[in-house]
Amino acid sequence: MALKEGSRVFLRFDSPSRGRVLQSATLSEIRDDIWTLAFDDRHHAVELGEERLVYFNQARAFMQQRVRIEAQSSSGPPFVLHVRTLGDATSVGTREEDRVSTLGSGLVATLEDEVGCVVQDVSLSGLAAVSGRKYPIGRCLEIALHYGGKEYVGQVEIQCAHPIDAEQTRYGMLGVFDTAEGKRLQSALTRITLEIQQQRLKILSRSS
Repeated sequence: MALKEGSRVFLRFDSPSRGRVLQSATLSEIRDDIWTLAFDDRHHAVELGEERLVYFNQARAFMQQRVRIEAQSSSGPPFVLHVRTLGDATSVGTREEDRVSTLGSGLVATLEDEVGCVVQDVSLSGLAAVSGRKYPIGRCLEIALHYGGKEYVGQVEIQCAHPIDAEQTRYGMLGVFDTAEGKRLQSALTRITLEIQQQRLKILSRSS
């Protein structure tokens, strides 16, 4: 499935003090290799000609695309960037680029019928959680994610497993987003990732 106009994408910014930030935008127009990104909120400062990474979900994969800043608007909203794609998009299969730690947030999930599984990190494409059960790589599990007083259900596929001790295993899982239920889970993961990231940025800004 090709990326379409109206899709949500995320432009990456890196800061020595704030770390990696993914800022949400709408892909409002595609003309050959020029993309127009529309931001509801003012985006971080960019320079013409500089290269950045854009992330987006495509089918069940989380993709990254290198782009070069070609033009930008001086007012908004929406605040607009015109970027030129460089090369082909590639899969970010490990979630390393976008995951955010949730330790200390109280975020838990129910995996199958196992309640209270502590979620250790989330991303736009999946999550990592601790389970007392043994599952094989590739197994799809029913999940209920509890956040903000709401429950989001769907399926996740186990990508990796790391034993913590004799009883507990940390599982890295990708969301299955090709159903209506899956799209709601995807929206929940996006919301949680961005909200936790923004909370940490506020803490960092107060301490700097």
